[in-house]
Amino acid sequence: MCGLAVIAVNTALAGEIRHADVLYLDEAGMKPLVLKTRRPVSLTFSRDQSTILAPLRQGQVVSLLGYAERRYFVEARMVTGPMRGWVDADALEPLSLEQRAELDQRRERMQTNRAAIARHQVLIGMTPAEVIAAWGQPTEKSRTATAQGEEETWQFITYRSEPYTQTSWVGGFYVTETLYRKVAVGSRQVTFRNGLVVAVRENQGVQQRETAPVEVVVPVPMPVPGPPPPRPGDGGGKSKSGKSGKGAPAPGDPPAP
Repeated sequence: MCGLAVIAVNTALAGEIRHADVLYLDEAGMKPLVLKTRRPVSLTFSRDQSTILAPLRQGQVVSLLGYAERRYFVEARMVTGPMRGWVDADALEPLSLEQRAELDQRRERMQTNRAAIARHQVLIGMTPAEVIAAWGQPTEKSRTATAQGEEETWQFITYRSEPYTQTSWVGGFYVTETLYRKVAVGSRQVTFRNGLVVAVRENQGVQQRETAPVEVVVPVPMPVPGPPPPRPGDGGGKSKSGKSGKGAPAPGDPPAP
């Protein structure tokens, strides 16, 4: 029972790991490809075959989930339930020329798009998930019927950081801070057809009314003048002679009557 629990944990982890050079069919919007094993082969947790999850018999049906050079990421149905892991590509029946050509093309495009996403660029042929990875969530979405079919347009507002100052009274001193706020300066539009980007447009100037962040004005507390501090000898005390007095007048004060 303990061994089954370890296998279940390893299977869950295998489904979470994603390698940059592997084309995952779900990310490409493709359905899994059904293949059969040509010989007995081990289903392993990692690509380097360090941990064996289960043996697969000859003729066992698996679903191709991740396409790479030498090893495939697959899902096999076992007695304990679905299990995901890596198998040698040559242990499975070969893909057709059309299937391999499409997978190779999509894998090459995926690597190009990942490099563009790292530069925050959107390219023709990207999926909605890739656009979000590059630019974030759109500000607005709309659909339009065209001769080529229904198109979906995403609009993004572009911003720049603008500095402003804020002054406040802290600990008896005026403190001025330089802060930054986002100001809308333009817009970008991405058009999808059949789930892929077919057009990218960038416009200077905001296409829709946008409310700029309002500068927060912090009231500056002004110091309230209080009674002057007592001079030496003041305070209603007694002089050395024991008589009560106000002490000698300060320079510039009028003489006492």
